[in-house]
This record gives sequence, structure tokens and C-alpha cells, in this order.
Amino acid sequence: MDRQDLRSCSNNPSNPNQNACAYAVAHTLFVHDEVRYLHTWGDMLRAVRKLWSMRSVASVVGATKRDKSVGAIRKDLMKHAAKHSDVSSYVIRVDGHVLLIDREGRTLVDTAPRLRDRRKVLNVYGVYVKPSALQRLARKMRG
Repeated sequence: MDRQDLRSCSNNPSNPNQNACAYAVAHTLFVHDEVRYLHTWGDMLRAVRKLWSMRSVASVVGATKRDKSVGAIRKDLMKHAAKHSDVSSYVIRVDGHVLLIDREGRTLVDTAPRLRDRRKVLNVYGVYVKPSALQRLARKMRG
């Protein structure tokens, strides 16, 4: 889809340039104002990488296996976080949606929450503090 189509079917009436679920994740990570558009996975990666380091952890947590669900990888995310103290959270993409999970496997942001989350995981990225952006992050968190 082109940008005009994405804007016309946006689920965010206050800012059609940014999808509501992507905006919620970006806002929690203090990067909602870093890019103009937040509709595609590429938009999300570009925004988050302005302030954070973001690397795929899909193969490490077993999310590359067929039909792995969000609920099924929570324990694997916690194991990964225990081994990597520098990870702050995880951005997970499922079909048509994005959510944010913390180091302890708890959902931080999900605009379409589920009691039992059986949505198939498409991408899992660990979010790490970028040393070069530490001062900018501290300023955004304060203000």
C-alpha cells in the first residue's frame, strides 16, 4: 500500500499518519515524534532506532518456528532477558498489530489485549539502550 492508502484507512483519527498501536508502542519508547509515519514495520524500526538499538531475537527465542504465539514465547523472552541485562523490552509484530513486552514477560503496550494470546508472532526485536543516545533519552524521560 502507498502512504495515501495507509492514511485513508488509519485507525488514528487524531493523526492519520500514525497507526494507533504503533503510536502507543513508539510513545512508550519516547520515539513517537522521531518520524512522521508509523504504519509499517519499517516505520516502527526506523523510529525506535533513532533512540534505541533494536535487534532481532526471533531465532534465539524460537519465534522462527511455525505458529509460535505471543503467549508461547513469553518464558523464552524472560530467559533471554536473564542472559542479557542490557535488553529493556521487546517489540513484537503479529498480523496487523504491534505490541511491547517487558523483560519479565509482561505486556506493557497492547491496544488489542487478549486474555490468552494465541496471535502468531511474525517478528520479535529486543530493544537495547543506545549509549550514544543516552542523554537524549534521559531528556525525553524527564520532559
